[in-house]
Amino acid sequence: MRAEAAQSQERARRLALEPGTWSRDEAAGMAAEFDAMAASWEGDRGGYRPPVLADALARGGPFPAGRAVEIASGTGLLTELIAAHWQPVLAVDLSRGMLARSPARHRVQADASRLPLPDGCANAVVIGDGPLFAGEVARVMADGAVLVWSNALGTGAPFHLRAELLIDAMTAAAGRAWDATTSEAYWGSWAVLRAR
Repeated sequence: MRAEAAQSQERARRLALEPGTWSRDEAAGMAAEFDAMAASWEGDRGGYRPPVLADALARGGPFPAGRAVEIASGTGLLTELIAAHWQPVLAVDLSRGMLARSPARHRVQADASRLPLPDGCANAVVIGDGPLFAGEVARVMADGAVLVWSNALGTGAPFHLRAELLIDAMTAAAGRAWDATTSEAYWGSWAVLRAR
C-alpha cells in the first residue's frame, strides 16, 4: 500500500469513529487538494471507479425507491449509475472544482460532516471513495434506507474501511444495530449497510 493511501485510511478511520476531530482547516485543505486534481480526475480514474459501484448496485439489493444523496460525488463519475436506481440524486462534494465539472442535475458544495439536508430525507446514501461521517449519514437516512459504500481499489483505496468498522460506526451513530452485505468486485470492494 502506498504511504499516502495508508495515511488517508487512517484519516478515514478517525473521521468515521471520531468525527469531532474534523476541523475547518482540515476541510479547507482537503477541498484545495481535490480542487487541484479536478481537471485530471476523470482521465486518471474514469475507468476503474464505476465497475465496483455497478457491481454493488447489481448484487447488493433489494433497494428502496426514492431519493439518493451521493457524498464525495466529485466530477460525477458515479452519479449516472446511482440515478439508474434512485431519483432524484443530490451530488454533494466539498470541492467546488470537482462539482463544477459534474453533470449532476442537483448538486451542492457542502462539508459531509454538516450536510445542509433535513432529517430522514434520503432513501439511499452512496459514498464512493469518500469519508464517512456516520452521524450525518444516519441523520439524513429515512427508515429503511441503505448506505452503499464503494472502494474502487479495495484495501488499497485511500478511504477504505473494513465492513466491521462501518457497522460499528453506523451502530454507534444511529443507536441501533446495522448489518452489511459485502463483496469484492474487479479490483475493489463494496458494502451495502442497513439498520436492523
